[in-house]
Parts: sequence; structure tokens; C-alpha cells
Amino acid sequence: MRIKKKIRNSVNIISKKLFTNKILNFFNINTVFLNYHRVINNYDFINFLRPNDDLIVTTKVFEEQIKYLSENFNVISINDIHSKNIKDRKIVLTFDDGYLDNYINALPILEKYNCPAILYIATSYLDNIEYPWWSKVWEILLNTKNIRVDGKKFEIDKNEEKIRLYGYLCKILISQKKKIQHEYIKNIISENNISLSFHKKEFLTTENLKSLGNHKLIEIGCHTHNHENLKNLNENEINYEISKSLNILEKILSKKVKHFSIPYGVKKTFTRETINLISKYNFQTIVTTEHGIFNKKNCNQIPRIGIGNLDVKDRLNSKAIGLDSLINKILRR
Repeated sequence: MRIKKKIRNSVNIISKKLFTNKILNFFNINTVFLNYHRVINNYDFINFLRPNDDLIVTTKVFEEQIKYLSENFNVISINDIHSKNIKDRKIVLTFDDGYLDNYINALPILEKYNCPAILYIATSYLDNIEYPWWSKVWEILLNTKNIRVDGKKFEIDKNEEKIRLYGYLCKILISQKKKIQHEYIKNIISENNISLSFHKKEFLTTENLKSLGNHKLIEIGCHTHNHENLKNLNENEINYEISKSLNILEKILSKKVKHFSIPYGVKKTFTRETINLISKYNFQTIVTTEHGIFNKKNCNQIPRIGIGNLDVKDRLNSKAIGLDSLINKILRR
């Protein structure tokens, strides 16, 4: 951890040096896609335990980030990535999954600083009809002190023990189809005689989505229907995930959806064949969460870099200028 922290600090310092800009210009890095998930209020951040904060920012930090980006970069719509009228140092803000807090907490800040963004919606979560497997797993662990999983007993009285087991279960479940995920969680509930009542309002409603779809700063993108690991699916299943989601979104929005985000977005969740199948839908862009440098000539596998609550000041700058992306590409992370 100390070594990683030293490397992180060094990268932050280097990001402000003049020669760094020359290096970035040499590699033609002028547009960076930033990836958000949740923007929660400060009270919830302090008072509610989460398995990690990798995909979460508070409203306070989010405003600090957006203010900095709006003052030092050109925050553009994803529809303007090919525009020749916009200067370099361009940023595209993206949000995955369709969380309600994007509408309640993030949108007012985006409006305040006049920053466009795109929200990718996993349509089965709309109106909170279904919930992600990762939310269910955490809810189970959060309210349990000891639990049996796969025939093994785990003592999870301490928070770090819950978080460790959560990580273990995520590694198992991310590689499974929805049906197997459902059965796996169902077996945990049954084996431990757990009563799981999940009624959180975490995701957008249809009315929220309509409002966002009509907003001048917001673009809506497709994130499949069930947020499945596409690498696990055959061609018919992938077509179902995309077409089902598009049908729902375009019926609600009364307009064509032009952009797509691969669920999870890392290499182990898609293949070249997956990209080819998605490309048949003629999306203008397809984004991943892989590290790399954006190339206008290849909009079918756009890299993004995640933004969390620690990404402020120099650390945010190093990500926004594309330095992190360049280093990660060189290290092939």
C-alpha cells in the first residue's frame, strides 16, 4: 500500500509539470472519458457502511470535482466528441446503471456548472422493480453476524470481515449468468434462514427518466436490460439484452438511443465478438471501463477512467488530462 501511495503521489505531482503536457500531446490525448456511478449525500456517506467507495462520491466532493473540471477543461456532450470547434482538454462525463441519486444529487450540480453528461440505464432496474445482485449480497452480509456459504461458515461480526466476504462473493457472481446468480443468492438466504426484504428506492423511475431525456444537458445511453456479463451470453442472449433495453428506453424517451455502455466494462466481461455484435446496432459510441487512450477513429471500444471520492485536486487533474490512462496503458493494467 505504501508503494502504491508513493506512485499515486508522484503521478499527481507530475501531472502539473509542463513536460507532461508535451508528452500527452505527443500521444494525441485530448479527450478523456470519466466514469461515475453514484453521487450520495454527505450524511449517507458518513453514517451508512458500504463494501467500498470505489464507485461513490459525495455531493460535496462531486461539486468540487465538477467546479474544477468546468474551470480547467472543456466538459462536452458525448455527441460533440468529433466537433472541430471545441478546443483540446475535453472531458466527457458518464454515469452507469441509472441510480436515482444521479437525478437528485448530481443533476443540480451539473446544471449549476452547465456541464453535460450521459447516463447509461440498465432498464430492469427502472422503477426499482429489480435490484442488482451486488446490492442484495451486501444487504445480506450487512445484517448478519455469521453465515454459511458453499458449506463453509464465516464469522462476519466485524465490518472488515463483511467487506472481505463481499469481495469473495463478487468474484464468484460477476462471472455467472443472472439465473445462476439468483439461485446462488437464494441458496444463501435459504441455508441461513435469512429474511431479505429489499425495498430501497435506489434507481430512477420512468418519470425521472422522461425528465432526464428532455434535459438539454443530459444524454441517455443503453446499458442492457439485466446488466449481465456479456462474455457469458450467446448471440441470441446478447441481442435480447440490447433490443429489450432499447425498446424500453426509446418508448419512454420517444427518440433514438445512440450510445452504449458495456456492463462492468472490463476485459473479462466482453470479447471482440461481443463488440462486433453490439456494433450491429449502429451505436455512435460503445464505452468500456478499460484503461487506455481515446481514439476518435475507434468509437466502438472507448476507454474510461473511474472517478471516486478521493479524486480531488492534483489526483483529479492527473485523471482528467489523461495521464493515468497513459500510464495504465503502458503498464497494460
